[in-house]
Amino acid sequence: MRLLSKLVLIFVLIIVVTLTTLIGILHTRYNQPLVNFILAQVSPYQVSAKKIDYDIRIPYQLRFEHVEITDNQQVLIHADSIQLWLSKHSITGDKLVFDGVQINNITSANMPLLTTLPPFTIKRLVLNNTNLNTPTFAIKHGLIQMDNWQTPTANTPWWQSFNGNLKMSATNIRWHQVALQQVLINANKHDQQWQFKGISGLWQQAKITAQAQFNNANHSLTIDQLTVNQFRLQDQQLLNDWQQQFTSQAMPFKAITLKRLDVVNSSIELPQWGADDINLSLDNWQWPQNYWQQQNSRLSFSASHAQWQQLNVEQPLAELQFMPQQIISHGISAQILDGFVRVDGWIDPQQLFISDLKASGIKWFIDKDWPQTWQQWQQKYTDIIVKKLNINNSQITSSASTVPFQLAGIDINAKNAVLKQNNQWGLWQGNVDADLGFGSINQVVINQAIATMHSNAGQWQLDKLVLPFNHGMLKARARISLDDPQRPWQLTLIGDTVPAQTLSQWLSLPLPLTGVIDTQIKLHGQAGIKADFKTHLNGTAHVDFRQLALMNITSQQLFTHWQQPHFAAINPPAKTAASSLPLTATPLTITAQDGTIQLPTTTITANNFAINLNSHWNLADSKQQQFQLKLTTDCQQLIRSWDHGVSSATVDSSCTGNTKYVPVKVEDTALPH
Repeated sequence: MRLLSKLVLIFVLIIVVTLTTLIGILHTRYNQPLVNFILAQVSPYQVSAKKIDYDIRIPYQLRFEHVEITDNQQVLIHADSIQLWLSKHSITGDKLVFDGVQINNITSANMPLLTTLPPFTIKRLVLNNTNLNTPTFAIKHGLIQMDNWQTPTANTPWWQSFNGNLKMSATNIRWHQVALQQVLINANKHDQQWQFKGISGLWQQAKITAQAQFNNANHSLTIDQLTVNQFRLQDQQLLNDWQQQFTSQAMPFKAITLKRLDVVNSSIELPQWGADDINLSLDNWQWPQNYWQQQNSRLSFSASHAQWQQLNVEQPLAELQFMPQQIISHGISAQILDGFVRVDGWIDPQQLFISDLKASGIKWFIDKDWPQTWQQWQQKYTDIIVKKLNINNSQITSSASTVPFQLAGIDINAKNAVLKQNNQWGLWQGNVDADLGFGSINQVVINQAIATMHSNAGQWQLDKLVLPFNHGMLKARARISLDDPQRPWQLTLIGDTVPAQTLSQWLSLPLPLTGVIDTQIKLHGQAGIKADFKTHLNGTAHVDFRQLALMNITSQQLFTHWQQPHFAAINPPAKTAASSLPLTATPLTITAQDGTIQLPTTTITANNFAINLNSHWNLADSKQQQFQLKLTTDCQQLIRSWDHGVSSATVDSSCTGNTKYVPVKVEDTALPH
């Protein structure tokens, strides 16, 4: 026992002498190489300090100045000073513990992982005036305070290796392409759970504030509240970079729940779209789910002005609700196209339901591609239903299309109308009334037109269609059974003093005429499929011509025009100085029987001018399709024949004695309409 006691006493004396010697050295000019030597033994990096301050009166405190951490002679970290407060428990414990570590003016371009350091704990880590600059992250003039920081484990960044409170402020922070200024963060971390009690800063000249929670285990982020005030964006490339970053693999979040987002007094100005004075609120949005997968999200939006491509919108307002497979409008309104529009309803991936639509004073100028635009829009929906629609005093103009038109004073009212069902257009149910104050369709003027229709269980009936011209009128009635697969239909047209220009300017007939037409047409058939229409067309059309004359073309010009292979597709001629040529025409009677159309010989004559027409045409059988048109003017004669799908033209001139035969292969559509 005495020997053991002596050995213990000697060991204690050695420790005391060693500590006394070390403490003594720390008070001399040899402290720097001694501490640098010790640090080099416990760290995988090369650590050096130019000056070390130690005072025996404060035995647990040590200060290093001008500290550098290097690796293979490359400086990783530089700090003006590092101050250590060693915990008293470190003397008796088996792990190095610091009550506090403060690092001042730290700079780094490549922060080391620190995972190879010996295990130790820092109860309070303070990084004062921190400046880091890496390819993905940068911070300038940052103050960072962490509680219970300890040596990082594998795959854990140094800034996540703590449990407790986190407070941070910085003049600038950059993460990939997102840059923030004047940042303040107050957070708490426990294991894999982060709670951000408050985040504030400046982003794109906007002030942002936020509260959020982040689960690092499943990489899910919950944003309790995010407010963006006075946001400005004018750079399309910057937006593209943000979108690419948000969808890239570097994105640390696999799921984001946005409980509340407010964008206040902001503006966006990009080449394709933009808006001023934006105020937006979004509740309960889930990402990466798309808008059809939201459980119950709401969006409120307003702006003083918005622009999409060439369309300008004033005072847009929107209140939307996003449900699974459904988007509900509780009110969308805007001043648009010199008028006002408001719409309520809902859409899903296949249906459009309009509960209430009001439009007033709209002036819509559509371009030549409007049929393609309409086709792309409407084909998204298999069903379109309108419970209530009211359009008044509106106007549509198309000057660039094949058939230019202007419709003004449009009034349309619809109630409980099913306009499209199972991808089939038609009035399947409901009532539609329409009035037109003025219309000009390819230079043919209409005044005070009226249309009324209704449908019950697929029985669509055009009750009245009246197209008043300047000195005439065209009336129509029709019905069709939409619910019958064969689609039986009936049509009655009665025309009194209808302008003859409608033949060339509405129906593309290659015979520009002036004068008036009296007509009575009664047709019926089936329209289930194209073959049904061709084999079941029945009815008669009787047409009388009065005050007939060629319009803006001479007989010789017409003769030359009709020699063209596809003369039916040529637009009506422009006005010329040619005087009109009065014509006399026999009444035109056309009969249709089970798809076979019979046109008896019909003549149009004038001085040294004659046109003869006759036809026997079976819509379903090309072998029974014959049509002949003979034009005689002065000493010339043109005969065009369509027989079995082949068109031939013969020109005979007694002026020169020459005859020319020109066979031309054509489709049915090459015939005069």
